[in-house]
Amino acid sequence: MGFASAVEAHKAGRLDEAERGYRQVLAAHPKHADAWHLLGVIEQQRGRSAVSVEHIQRALALNGPQAGYLANLGIALETLGRGAESVAALEQAVKIEPGSFGAHFALGNSLRGLGRLEDAVERYKMALTLQPDNPSAHNNLGNTLRDLGRSDEAAVHYRRTVALQPHHARAHYNLGLLLRDGDKSEDAAKHFRQALSIVPDMVEARINLGIVLQDPEQLEQAVREAKKATARNPTDPAAGNNLGNALCELGMLYKRQKRLPQAVESLLAATELRPNDFILLNNLANALTESGQAPEAERHLRHAIERAPQLAESYLHLGNALKAQNRFEEAVSAYETAISLKGVFTKARINLSGALQSLEQYERALKNYEEALRDDPTSAEAASGKGVILEALGRGDEALASFQQARELNPDFAEAHRNAAIALLMRGDFKAGWDAYEWRWRYEDSAVGWRDFPYPVWQGEDSEGAVLVWGEQGVGDKVLYAGMIPELLARGHKVVIETDARLISLFERSFPGLTAVAKSDPPDPIARRGDIRWHTSIASLGRWLRPDAGSFPKRASYLVPDSPRRLRYRELLEGTQPKSGAGPIVGISWGSSNPRIGQHKSLNLGQWTPILRVPGVRFVDLQYGDTSSARAAVESELGVTIRHIPGLDLREDLDGLAALAAACDLVISVSSTTAHLAAAVGCPTWIMVPASAGSLWYWMQGTDHTPWYPGVTIFRQAKLGQWQEIVAEIEGRLRAFKPGSSV
Repeated sequence: MGFASAVEAHKAGRLDEAERGYRQVLAAHPKHADAWHLLGVIEQQRGRSAVSVEHIQRALALNGPQAGYLANLGIALETLGRGAESVAALEQAVKIEPGSFGAHFALGNSLRGLGRLEDAVERYKMALTLQPDNPSAHNNLGNTLRDLGRSDEAAVHYRRTVALQPHHARAHYNLGLLLRDGDKSEDAAKHFRQALSIVPDMVEARINLGIVLQDPEQLEQAVREAKKATARNPTDPAAGNNLGNALCELGMLYKRQKRLPQAVESLLAATELRPNDFILLNNLANALTESGQAPEAERHLRHAIERAPQLAESYLHLGNALKAQNRFEEAVSAYETAISLKGVFTKARINLSGALQSLEQYERALKNYEEALRDDPTSAEAASGKGVILEALGRGDEALASFQQARELNPDFAEAHRNAAIALLMRGDFKAGWDAYEWRWRYEDSAVGWRDFPYPVWQGEDSEGAVLVWGEQGVGDKVLYAGMIPELLARGHKVVIETDARLISLFERSFPGLTAVAKSDPPDPIARRGDIRWHTSIASLGRWLRPDAGSFPKRASYLVPDSPRRLRYRELLEGTQPKSGAGPIVGISWGSSNPRIGQHKSLNLGQWTPILRVPGVRFVDLQYGDTSSARAAVESELGVTIRHIPGLDLREDLDGLAALAAACDLVISVSSTTAHLAAAVGCPTWIMVPASAGSLWYWMQGTDHTPWYPGVTIFRQAKLGQWQEIVAEIEGRLRAFKPGSSV
């Protein structure tokens, strides 16, 4: 075969035939430079770039610098990662033949590979002056302009590419990326879909389609396709990279959707592919912390810190994991390290303040919130957090101003609205407070969860129809807000209440005509009965039924205890001493199990000693949980017996607790379910309320009464954690107390 025939075979894509022809020519003419050059081109086409370079360099040695030789040598060198040599060869090529489109285009590619982006742009533009309608040149120029941040110019060239070559999948994909980064998700999705219609297994397009649509099904499919690609070619780094990206993006989407088990699973799988990717390790750790696996999160974060000890974000996330384990001192240290590494780090300062708050170091917490606001005056989170600390320090007006500042900085910041609501309600500004309190449904960290029933939300309507009222928050809150049920019934509404199962019998006895069901998922069929017209959360009733202080009824009670049990308990309690000259029967409760603020609301029974020594008083155990050792210690040390009703579970049998409280002459309690039940059944109740950090809003501010329970007297701490003054005051009041008196 002659040289011309070999060239024809080469042009037709018959590479094996062309190679035989070139080798036959070289066997006869070993110095045939063009044959060596084209044989090198074939090797490059087969992916054997190193051999290609050897053949083309031999051609250059035989025939001297030729533009075509140098252009193909530059392409082969670029493939081998020898960018500087590639650029040198291609620059020589364009000097020899300035009109060579291929040389300018290849030089643009090599310059881009070296990061010389502006130079690459000029070469692509030169190539386009020679071939204005070349889609590859437009696409690559678009890529380079995008790298330079010149998005509008890049979009022009991507659009030109797809206009010239509608089936250019990579251009559609690139344009989709550009639109995605410009927050044009709908347009981006259109181009990712177009790329997939051309190349169905284009995993990176599938990944980005899932990202812009926030669609886990697309990302799950991308994971499946990437796994197939890696199985076909396990050594292909691009396939492994796509699988890692797909798993990472899927995990992050699951995390945003609060599907934490799936998030952890996906991110763990991604770390198997990228065990030293410290950003990925941080994302995994966040998901683990949020899913309650803080020790495992800590392990991954310490690995990330080993890999990148100067990455401040790892210390931030480590602080979060330590804080979740109640290791607050260590969390403080981690946050401080993050700040020292980054300097201005508002998020770390905010979280540091939260850890200091948990350590009850309020002044330090306040100082850090103020520092965060100096660093970032637009941080609504810092302003809201500062308000919480000011409230804890008893600086209520400043706290409310800080919450308002946060709301102005970010009108959509639910936590600030919720915090402002509590401050307003505590001060008796019910109208503004209830309105702001509706933001609690949008507050991520809230314990409140919206119940999605297929009815309109009740908004004060008086027309006939049944209302489904569903409970929210703790048992004490459900008891408190149940005080509004009589008004709802008085308006002519039938009422179905979904509540804690332990309250059903008490509520149905107290509110004739009420139907009570236990909260469940799916809801009890009664909550779906045909005559229900509206639904509402129980606290939201306040917006319509307690709009101001004058709307609270003056009544002694609203819950009706089980009368036979109350009488039986009274007989048992009166039997502890002869009736003649017997002192009052006083129920006591000293602890709260609230996981967030229970420690602020609780005392140990030893702190009650001055109260327990008041002579003549018959004390009754109203504290849920096992109190036997605490009662035994008091009896041993003080000679005081605290009567406990055997067989009555004060945590589970709330109807029994209500009856026992009603059998007492007086109840003295910390802020707990016991206090709510005692007040609601009409027993005079003295409530020991901590300073602001542990106080709940419905105990109000600056008063010893609350409109929710007219029979309650509130004893407030002057300073958080200091109960001595309250105990002393209650001791004095108890010495003067007579059943039925107002003392």
